[in-house]
Amino acid sequence: MDARRFANAQGLTLKGTKRIYDAFHSSAGMLFAQRHGFFRLYHDTVFKRFWNHELELDELSEIGAIIESCGGSASEFEAYANGPARAEHDRIIDEAESLGVFGVPTMVFNGELFWGGDRIPMLIERIRAPETAEVALGRHRR
Repeated sequence: MDARRFANAQGLTLKGTKRIYDAFHSSAGMLFAQRHGFFRLYHDTVFKRFWNHELELDELSEIGAIIESCGGSASEFEAYANGPARAEHDRIIDEAESLGVFGVPTMVFNGELFWGGDRIPMLIERIRAPETAEVALGRHRR
């Protein structure tokens, strides 16, 4: 319900999923979009279409079409998805898990993990005054 509340507050629609998806292709699309300078447009398009039941996240051709609609090359994306994307994707997941990431939203700042949307104000405070982390984590010197 919180996800729907946050979506509604932003004027977005969030419907429950119809099945379990393998999000690899959409994740590879995100990595591709980051490299090619259209991450935000890609992210917003995928988010909206998926949660409105207008996109199958695990269909390479559908993600390729979104890449193309955002100004990227569907064929270059498909070559990336069928090539080096899997190793990069898995490396990122392994790195996140080693940091303690287990769900969304999770943010890591200076090695300190913040989990949950309600932790964002704490994260902002830490970014503004990173020295407070030493005391909060019991690492202050005596």
